[in-house]
Amino acid sequence: MRLAIRLALRDLRHDWQAAACFIAALVGILAPLLIILALKNGIIMTMLGRLVDDPSNRELIAVGARAHDAAFFETIGAREDVDFLLPATRSINAQANAVRHAEARRLARKVVLIPSAPGDPLSPDANVGPGEVVLSEALAEDLEAGRGDTVEIRIERRIDRTPETATRDMLVAGIVPDELYSRPALFLSLPDLVAIERFRDDAAVTVADWDRPRPLPESFASFRLYVRGLADIEALETALDAQGIEARPRARNVALLLSFSRNADRLFVIVTVLALGGFWAAMAANLRGAVERQRVSLSLLRLLGLSEAGRRSIPTIQGILLVTGGVLATLFLVLPTLVIVNRAFTPEGLDRIAWLSATHAGATLALGLITAITASAWAVLAVKDIDPDEVLRSS
Repeated sequence: MRLAIRLALRDLRHDWQAAACFIAALVGILAPLLIILALKNGIIMTMLGRLVDDPSNRELIAVGARAHDAAFFETIGAREDVDFLLPATRSINAQANAVRHAEARRLARKVVLIPSAPGDPLSPDANVGPGEVVLSEALAEDLEAGRGDTVEIRIERRIDRTPETATRDMLVAGIVPDELYSRPALFLSLPDLVAIERFRDDAAVTVADWDRPRPLPESFASFRLYVRGLADIEALETALDAQGIEARPRARNVALLLSFSRNADRLFVIVTVLALGGFWAAMAANLRGAVERQRVSLSLLRLLGLSEAGRRSIPTIQGILLVTGGVLATLFLVLPTLVIVNRAFTPEGLDRIAWLSATHAGATLALGLITAITASAWAVLAVKDIDPDEVLRSS
């Protein structure tokens, strides 16, 4: 086998122009494919990554109001595709009439109230409990409030045309950044939100005791629901629909982008298969042609004592060497090109628009070697048919 490898190398060195042309042809096929793959990885995966990282795109919004009991929350919350589920008191956002930061002498009116709990995707770094709130960054800027400050919420109602106002001091437990929630809003615990709704709806609840702990209701009008991944949205929508519950994803373009991603993968596979098929045929013909040109030499090698296995392995060894050289030359050309593309065309806010991993390079080399080994089969069969005495007949 060592002798076969030496002979294969010396033959390629002797006919270096043909070897160089073959490697150049392989680079011409592989380089565009790898650049397309890098762009697909960069652009598509970046968009998907941003969608996945943005929790609002994983939210399913309940349409309309109905009674959701404990059994509903237990059943849906136990699903593996559900990341976060929390009851909500109404199908549209509740509001505080005002939120005041006394120290900064700042006041915000008609502030949206959103129920929250540990594990909330919108406030992963701040677990809100009773008597605590998390402010959106927009509201925090309006109030000039930060973590550890105290803000006062004001809830108003009318009883027999008499206005009443309930107030409560709340500790700011954290801030939700703009990229997670961009509007002014106040996140608070479910018991606190239920207390606000009861004060507004129940005349028996007084200003003096409106915020004392009470049992939660047996059912809720709505919910906050987040799936684990974008691909889980459709299945969860179907499960809710089977229970007569209509819900829609907040991000309408998610299904379109996922479909585009799948189709992009399929299109790339199709183009790759066609390109590899053409390269396989060209390589098989090239190696077979080389055998035909070297019939006398191969016959002489057998006559001189080279084993049949060694003689047959020469086309395969040459194919492997040519493909390895072509893949390395392609990577040597493509990788610097990707660096230039990323520096020249990556928009602000993105790290890169095209990238390849070591796995991609390894897979390219593996596919190339498989192609080389299988394409050399025709040439190996041709070597088998060359008799040792053929060199004698040609002299």
